[in-house]
Amino acid sequence: MLTKDFTIKLLSLVLAFLLWLYVMGEENPEIPYEISNVPVKLINSSTLEKKGLTLLDEKNYTVNVKVRGRRSDVLNIAAQNISVFADLSRVNSNGTNVIPVTVEGLPKNVSLVSINPPEIKVEIDNIAKIQMPVSVKIVGNVLDGYAMQLPVPTPGEVLVIGPESKINLIKNVIVQVNVSYKKEDIKISVPAIAVDREGKEIKGISITPNLVEVYIPVSKSIRVSVVPKIFGKPMEGYTVASVSVLPEYVYITGDENILNNITSINTKQIDISGKNEPVTENISFDLPDGIKLVKSDVSAKVYVDIQKIATKEITISNIEIKGSDNKNVVLQTSEVVITVTGPESVVNGTTSSDFKAYVDVTNLSSGTHSLTVNVDTTLNLQVVKIKPDKVTVNIQ
Repeated sequence: MLTKDFTIKLLSLVLAFLLWLYVMGEENPEIPYEISNVPVKLINSSTLEKKGLTLLDEKNYTVNVKVRGRRSDVLNIAAQNISVFADLSRVNSNGTNVIPVTVEGLPKNVSLVSINPPEIKVEIDNIAKIQMPVSVKIVGNVLDGYAMQLPVPTPGEVLVIGPESKINLIKNVIVQVNVSYKKEDIKISVPAIAVDREGKEIKGISITPNLVEVYIPVSKSIRVSVVPKIFGKPMEGYTVASVSVLPEYVYITGDENILNNITSINTKQIDISGKNEPVTENISFDLPDGIKLVKSDVSAKVYVDIQKIATKEITISNIEIKGSDNKNVVLQTSEVVITVTGPESVVNGTTSSDFKAYVDVTNLSSGTHSLTVNVDTTLNLQVVKIKPDKVTVNIQ
């Protein structure tokens, strides 16, 4: 009787377990499940550097992972709950490398079905290093009436490390400084960036040091005229017709106390000794101590026109009287002939209207006076003779 009861109970237990398995299989069946866009972590990247290699570009690699397991197990799996790795220690050469991916962190009772794609492609390049000078790019303008001198970056060179193909694209390493409305010395630390021939930043490289200190002196500036400095005499029978200079004005900067006493600056001396034809010369400026040009690369272009000396007689038919006020003044002679000398082109083109002949009767009393004839002109000519050089004047 006891054995029969035990058999019935054991059979009931087995039936109950089978029923539980059936129910569980119906309500929590085993299913396939895909987790999309699982990020791939690149590991052992430090091994690349030891081989003289580096990643050309670090992309965000992702794969789809397909698993199988009970519904209650697989539906709770998210992309961040599992890990997918690609081992870069497998890479031994530059170019395109195909690396298989592995999955870790799946829950118990969940099996891996597939990874899509099963590998990733990474672009590998050789590591290159280059020492490059730092160029300072200025943005904006300092305050009106002030000028900036050449910027000084510290350090003047930086070390650039990165993929060889990117290093080969570098044209300059620059730091950018905004000087808008500044009127005092500028001292600032700014990041250095590498740019290509079009001025576009090249990313994916490292620059050491990344921060560069830039010092830019800023001081008062003024505009002054340029005076060409000529010495010596042309060949006998020749003379200087004119002297011109470009630029006519320049901006200078420096010690404010010195600037306050400067209205012009000279060029270095130009020797015209024995010349019989025009002279053109590019020459630097003769700057006082403590003074600099705002644009340091500017030089003066001086033109000295040297011509033959010519002589000409000109008749002036009207002699003016100065200082007559209400006096009645009568000239016994109203015409003079002058002899002028100077550059041939000026002499040949001159007429009587270019000259003014006059006598001055200021403070003279009534009577007859012999007065010297004066001749004025704005031309680059010398009056060497006046005939007659004196005239008789009657004052009544």
